[in-house]
Amino acid sequence: MKSFLSRLLPCLLFLLFLFPSALAASPNGDVSLEVYLQPEKQYISTQASVVLLELDGTPLPSDVPAVVWQSRTMVPIRLISEHLNASVSWIRETNQVIIRHGSNTIVLTLGSSTAMVNGQALPLPDGVPATIMRYQDINRTMVPLRFVSEQLGGVVDWDQALYTASIQSTPPKNGILTHILTDTDAQTILLSANITPSYEVQDLGTRVAVDFPGMELAPDFPASVPIDNELISQIRYSQHDSSFYPAHSSSVRVVFDLKAGSTLEKNVKVHPVEKGVVVSTFLPDREEIEYIPEVPLDPPKKTVVIDAGHGGSAPGAIYEEIPEKDINLAVAKKLEILLRDKNFNVVMIRTDDTSVGLYQRADIANAIHADLFVSLHSNASSNSNAYGIYTYHHPSSQVSTHLASIIQSAVIQSTDAKDRGIMSANFVVLRETKMPAVLVEMGFMTNHEELMRLIDSSYQDRLADGLANGIVRYFGGK
Repeated sequence: MKSFLSRLLPCLLFLLFLFPSALAASPNGDVSLEVYLQPEKQYISTQASVVLLELDGTPLPSDVPAVVWQSRTMVPIRLISEHLNASVSWIRETNQVIIRHGSNTIVLTLGSSTAMVNGQALPLPDGVPATIMRYQDINRTMVPLRFVSEQLGGVVDWDQALYTASIQSTPPKNGILTHILTDTDAQTILLSANITPSYEVQDLGTRVAVDFPGMELAPDFPASVPIDNELISQIRYSQHDSSFYPAHSSSVRVVFDLKAGSTLEKNVKVHPVEKGVVVSTFLPDREEIEYIPEVPLDPPKKTVVIDAGHGGSAPGAIYEEIPEKDINLAVAKKLEILLRDKNFNVVMIRTDDTSVGLYQRADIANAIHADLFVSLHSNASSNSNAYGIYTYHHPSSQVSTHLASIIQSAVIQSTDAKDRGIMSANFVVLRETKMPAVLVEMGFMTNHEELMRLIDSSYQDRLADGLANGIVRYFGGK
């Protein structure tokens, strides 16, 4: 009898090796597949119990199912790695899979019971190696789920009754929403954080919500966020506990109240940037407007549109009780006189303290088929020592880049101000105009000395003279 058992035991172990699911029936059924045995360099056919996968509560389908093999749940390496924000590469010469996640590197060798993690050898659980499995003519490199998931920062929970492995991606540690910055000229809102956050966008009809699971508001987060946006009327935010997103101890929701007629689908885009999220608003498919200038246009002459930034209920920056809109308009009026004297048609976006929408400014210029668009602004900075002049152009327009370079050079020559160069920006008035367009930041109101120059009539004359000279040079004059 003993001799018989000694002969039978290896056979039983071999059967268990080939048919691990025989130990416990899976409610998800079994599948037929082929497993590549590295030492023998051949495939063997077997049956394996199917395991269902979930990531953060959502089913995770795969063309090759997760299965139990040698008592371990095996999953396609690329599926699990990329869903946990890791990259995967395959080195054919050495039969190695390399997984990179942040500063961590995991190396798995087919058939090897040892993994290299950041250069350190670690034994794989139960010695089960990465291997190739073929299912319905599809080959996938399969790896032990728990080992790889936990090395990538995930947490795995096993439901024996449902034969389901639930992976919880670890939420960002110390994720803080630090501030919200609104850009009126670009009609964008930056939600800034101390990390690159995960987020979800919710369409709430008249509102758009951007959720940050696992985030908290900074202790000094402002009580309110001022907004000057043609499509968003208000920004609100709140911090929630785990009842909001159960997998996270805290979450932040930022809500954007939309103005009448605006929707997420038509007018709002949300996209990630480094350490933050940008919410951009758009007015697409606008009807062309009819606009008749107060002074009739003389067709042979070139037409320049002068846009005095801000106005009316939108004062722009205010420093030392001086509103930006007044400086912009003062220089615009001086520029108008110079250009008319130089035989240009001139159309003023505003000639008094009037509110004009950003899209309306571009639409006016487009309606009259202007040859040039110049928007005048005054700058501000958290650094009170910053000073000098910028000229902006849209990044998609080479001709506007050329225009910006000429105007910047002429204005610096006229004013002797610090030359801060030309820059590209996605400002509405640069993006939506159909002719060469620039936006000139004439100086920093946050710098007291430069602010005093900006409100000085003689310095405004020099600014206007430089702008006019640049426009003349652009059109080939001297």
